[in-house]
Amino acid sequence: MNAPVVTVRVSAVRSQNPYGRGGAIFTGVEVDEKGWRVDAKTHYVINASSQVLQATVECGQLWRVTGTPEPNTIIVNGYRLTESTVTPDAMEMLRPSGEHIITLLGQGEAFEGIGEVKARRLWEHFGDSLYAALDQSDVDRLAEVLPRPMAQRLADAWLRWGNTFTLQWLQSKGFAVSLGRKVLDFYGKDAANRIEDDPYRLLSFAANWATVDTLAQDTFSLAGADPRRLAGAVEEALYAAFDAGHTCVPEPALARRLRDLLQHNDLAKAALVQAESMGRFIRHGERLHAPGPYVMELGVAQAIASRSSNPIPLLETSSLSALIADYQAQGGIALHQKQIEALESANANMFCVITGGAGTGKTTVLRGLFRIYETAGYAIYPMALSGRAAKRIGEATGHSAQTIAGFLKHFNSEDAPQNAVVVIDEASMVDLPSAYRVIRHLPQRYRVVLVGDPNQLPPVGPGLLLHELAHHAQVPVVELSQVKRYGGAIADAAALIRDGAWQSLPNDAQADIAFLPCALDQINEVVLRLYDQDRSSSQILCATRSAAAGGMNAINALCQSRINAHGESLMTWSLEFDQPQGTGLRVGDPVICLRNDWEIDLQNGSLGILVAAEPPAPDKAPDSRIGSILWDDGRTLDLTAQLLAHLELAYAITIHKAQGSGFARVIIPVRQSKLLDRTLLYTAVTRAEQQVILVGDVQAAQAAVMAARHSDRRHVALGNLLSDQFEK
Repeated sequence: MNAPVVTVRVSAVRSQNPYGRGGAIFTGVEVDEKGWRVDAKTHYVINASSQVLQATVECGQLWRVTGTPEPNTIIVNGYRLTESTVTPDAMEMLRPSGEHIITLLGQGEAFEGIGEVKARRLWEHFGDSLYAALDQSDVDRLAEVLPRPMAQRLADAWLRWGNTFTLQWLQSKGFAVSLGRKVLDFYGKDAANRIEDDPYRLLSFAANWATVDTLAQDTFSLAGADPRRLAGAVEEALYAAFDAGHTCVPEPALARRLRDLLQHNDLAKAALVQAESMGRFIRHGERLHAPGPYVMELGVAQAIASRSSNPIPLLETSSLSALIADYQAQGGIALHQKQIEALESANANMFCVITGGAGTGKTTVLRGLFRIYETAGYAIYPMALSGRAAKRIGEATGHSAQTIAGFLKHFNSEDAPQNAVVVIDEASMVDLPSAYRVIRHLPQRYRVVLVGDPNQLPPVGPGLLLHELAHHAQVPVVELSQVKRYGGAIADAAALIRDGAWQSLPNDAQADIAFLPCALDQINEVVLRLYDQDRSSSQILCATRSAAAGGMNAINALCQSRINAHGESLMTWSLEFDQPQGTGLRVGDPVICLRNDWEIDLQNGSLGILVAAEPPAPDKAPDSRIGSILWDDGRTLDLTAQLLAHLELAYAITIHKAQGSGFARVIIPVRQSKLLDRTLLYTAVTRAEQQVILVGDVQAAQAAVMAARHSDRRHVALGNLLSDQFEK
């Protein structure tokens, strides 16, 4: 008996290459030969193996799928949802997706008002002949799909824009939509010529080496020893290192990477010679730098050195002493000697660094610093990399703070105050590009203060700022070491972890800090049991997102299924399937926001509880209310479909997301992982204010603490470049 055959239009790609060697999992709706939906109530999940699928799947493509569907119907809030899973015996792509032109017409500013729905209808109606209709300004044909006034506006806009050849060229060469759009945005009408001239230019648009190299050799017939290929390999190796956190690479390491890319030792040697002759890298000592990272790192070093070598006191000694005494008296506080030194250093220097672990009084110093700058008549720009950290500065000091991105967006040096200071808190999170953008924007007369803990996690992005400066002999640095917020066992354990020493922790869930050993397959259950004992005070912090044992996603799913299985499901209306669909969230679930939305004063990292869900309806606007969330600042705000895209479950969050935050009780699953090191554990432990419980592999934790920090493995040059600047 022959297996059923169905034609599916791809709606979403759930997983590309799930097995590491080809294949994909995607969803779609059944369509007829013209691309129109056959049944809006049923959609397909296609689980395609590498044996039947060799091409890349993209939204909008039409695939003829041979295989027996396995229907799965569920009832959610009274709605019947039907999903049919097919594991294909055979697949055939019927025509290209047209996603390049759909994306352009649907999202391009020049075609405002068309939208993706109408753009897709145009493609489904005309197919490749859409290009001709646009080039010929054939309003009559376009009006077969669009209202005539809109068809006329589209024809007029196309006359002004006109890039048919490039769009067709991108599609004919098999470009992914995301890559094609980047190329089109950058090169415009000249895209085809520029890429044909040197296909390895695509590496600058985050295309991977294998894709670009195959395209260059198979489509454009470049030889293996072509100078463009050799120089491209060096560029790929250098910028791959940059993506991994390095700002420079030792030459032997770069040579090894080139041998992997080019699969030939002699070509690797030739590539270095070729790239150097073309100026693709810069030598500095024994390390090689891509030009972009080198310019950024040198620019930061120059800005720091020029300020550090030019002390300009704000207040005279007697005035400063009086201000500090008054600050202590009014606040009812007693500053310790290092806190006073920090205030004195910030008063004396154009650039200074203040470091210290959790609870050492950095916030108290910040409030004192702001008193000094206000007295001296300086404007103050407090900021941090993340919205959550920026909000905490504002709450702690009473001064409105912003993210670094927000500062860069709104700061204009032409109408800025004459005298000002930039104070960057949680500076351990700041990567090289962010530091460079801030430094480049600042007038030379502006003072800069960095505050943070260099023993915490290194930046997610490339480079090291605070970690390099904290121990530089020629930079004014004050380290706060006396723990004031809390002490006892948590502080002692944190200090040992920070210093790379391991202390056995009690196997006692009632202790201030404990380690409960358990097998890998028991971690999630133990974590859930501990969390369930005191949900309101507890936060689970995970090293990884995707690990089956101890990973954030798995623990979130387990917590939701055990703790909130009967919570009301939050539903939205799917325009694609014309029916409700689940969001994965339930009323009662904790959630975390993953973006900054300053209009509603919501930050990346904000935590809340979903407290209400609205019934889904097809006529709701994208910005209408679909539920409400009680956020951790006490406000209850409407949840919209736009915000929903930036939320996820938060029974567990990553340690990176927790950086800059504090919680009464912290539970930390621990397992062997390439991410596990002492800075990760130190950051997690120091998030706790009352209790820390680690769960899992004690040996893995001990080995991670006693090994070198991951940040020490980064190849960076800021410290050396800074020393060079001081010697000039």
